[in-house]
Amino acid sequence: MEGLELKPQFDELQKIFDRCIKHACRVLEECIATKTARLAPEQRQEQERLEYNRIADELAELYLHHSVLSDLRFCYSEPAFLWEGGFFEALHADEKKKYLAFSTPSFNYSRYERDNTTYDAELPYFSAVVNIVVRERYAAYLRQREISLSESAPKSAIAAPPIAETENPFDSILTDEQIAYLAAAVNDVKMFNVSLSADELKAIFACKPQAIVRSNNNRLVAFFFSGLSSRGLITPNWQSVIANHKLFLSKDTSRDKYINQSDLSTATNYIRDVGVEGKYATLEKYLMQVKKL
Repeated sequence: MEGLELKPQFDELQKIFDRCIKHACRVLEECIATKTARLAPEQRQEQERLEYNRIADELAELYLHHSVLSDLRFCYSEPAFLWEGGFFEALHADEKKKYLAFSTPSFNYSRYERDNTTYDAELPYFSAVVNIVVRERYAAYLRQREISLSESAPKSAIAAPPIAETENPFDSILTDEQIAYLAAAVNDVKMFNVSLSADELKAIFACKPQAIVRSNNNRLVAFFFSGLSSRGLITPNWQSVIANHKLFLSKDTSRDKYINQSDLSTATNYIRDVGVEGKYATLEKYLMQVKKL
């Protein structure tokens, strides 16, 4: 997130979130561990599978009613998810002001325990954020328990076939002709610090770049990949693919920092309101044409 002068406020807010989340996670984890402690491995696995399904249903309901929180599914495990994720950037201007103006020393944990929605007016979506992060982390905990149980179980005589890594993380349906056309688009607007050949761009879409390039403008990167996604040519989760595979370096040449989920979320939120002019208009022309190839 841009605006480092705001980080001290976010650090203090993060401590409040962390306290509420840590307590709730510990209660859930201790509860399931107690329930399954005396069960046979098969019974324990079934009990935890049912618990996982229940949590998945609750998460689906939360995301359905709070679309502004959708970015949390990608950053819930981050220690500083409030700063690193895109949740804050997705808020309306008046909601952002409330977070920036909130007096963190005034937070009363006892008041929160009595009613976990009591701070939602002062900190919009506070209880929903806590509920989502708790459930995402608890679901991850349950997945890890299942993996541990599977690893400790006796191995069968016949080995299961290995699960192949995906060869297409972007879920790209782009043809070689389309990729060559898009390479021209990328170079036309000078999206990166170097020009890309069609083969180099193809390698990026396969998440196996021949070399890591540096972004000249994160907003152009977001406009480009968002445009491909909206046309059904790549996955809607392109932000996490780029971040997880460390595909691009940021514009800041003073350090080698990979573009992360927060950078892309911030850039995407910006381009929603930007007029299609200049380099954006140039890219848009290419994007409008690419499906016709």
